[in-house]
Amino acid sequence: MRAPARCIGLAIALGSTAIPARAEPPAPVVIEHAKVYLPGDRAPLEDGTVVLAGGAILSVGAAGAIPAGARTLDARGKVVTAGLIDADCDVGVVDVEHEPQANDTDVREALTPALRMADAYNPLSVLVPVARSGGVTSAVVAPRRGLLGGRSLFANLAGESASEAVVRPALAQYAHLDEESGQAATGTRGAMWLVIREALEDARFYATHKPQYDANGARQLSLHRAGLEALLPVVRGEEPLVIEAHRASDIETALLLADEFRLRLVLSGASEAWMVAGEIARRKVPVIVDPLEDLPERFDRLHARPDNAALLSRNGVSVIIATFSAYGVRLLWQHAGNAVRMGLDHDAALRAITEAPADAFGLRGYGRIEPAAVGNVVVWSGDPFLTSTQVEHVFVRGREQPLQTRQTLLLQRYRNLPVERAAAR
Repeated sequence: MRAPARCIGLAIALGSTAIPARAEPPAPVVIEHAKVYLPGDRAPLEDGTVVLAGGAILSVGAAGAIPAGARTLDARGKVVTAGLIDADCDVGVVDVEHEPQANDTDVREALTPALRMADAYNPLSVLVPVARSGGVTSAVVAPRRGLLGGRSLFANLAGESASEAVVRPALAQYAHLDEESGQAATGTRGAMWLVIREALEDARFYATHKPQYDANGARQLSLHRAGLEALLPVVRGEEPLVIEAHRASDIETALLLADEFRLRLVLSGASEAWMVAGEIARRKVPVIVDPLEDLPERFDRLHARPDNAALLSRNGVSVIIATFSAYGVRLLWQHAGNAVRMGLDHDAALRAITEAPADAFGLRGYGRIEPAAVGNVVVWSGDPFLTSTQVEHVFVRGREQPLQTRQTLLLQRYRNLPVERAAAR
């Protein structure tokens, strides 16, 4: 059924007003007297100053010289962190989850390694400013299905065009080796791993036999040329392979596969990862989890537990927290806060949504408050993990972003109905 024209017009009008307009390069900004969280294990600065200039962080520390023309923010009693990074989400490729024309995540084939989420990314999605209003300044947008689902992108959540927003159009390759995608596509768990291993072996063969392949003189391979080319950075160790696996035995198989092919492995989902935390830590493999996914929803996650992130961190695993959603990206800080509630160290939780995803994907300059880092910075009214805390200022590449969203516009529009309309109701 077609939506009424007036509804479509309202959605377009409300969505478009939330998008920041192009402007001249931002003036320097000096954020003074804030509690500033620093990278690594360093204690936060209790009365720190952060200077933004030229789209980057110019300096961090005690108050010093103020650049000419700088705008000054008094952040006394407030907290400054690096902009949050959602390491696995659908923002920009989903507007209406159950409407096929507004959902670009589903893949109907099992093996599509050449698919790029960057080709479907919409920086003008109404969900982009919504995510940004929760302090999320950048995101990894990943394929959601497919045994080999394709390549994610990394984008800043600002900009009117994809060229402005997308930082890395091909960030990592994704393999969904869970019951819902992988096993459903192949029928059995063993077949699922067989298909993945065969694809990687074929890509490795292709890398050294391109002339024979071009001359149709090579053995038959399981993928077309585009898929083989997309896997070359993976088998060369240049691009991470993100494997979604939940069962402890599947995680062990993924670790052995990474050893065999010398892969840059990142684990995702990993509901039972706490059971093999030592092996994960020994290999220095990062793990992306959602602390709110803690129930035995399927047979491959019967041992899921809410303190998974805390147990992994205590065993020395680099923990990354993500929302795996489109609508919930703005609540990334709450996902991390729930991990703290279940035992994860406070500062480790903050690193899990800032520098840990940047490190896992090789995103230099992101997720950190330090000189020369990208100027993605958030000013909070208090501790980022308290529900009473508000996001007060969001900077992306040194430019302050509006906190207005489609939701706030709807609230303003309908908060006070005219008297005659209210009476009619």
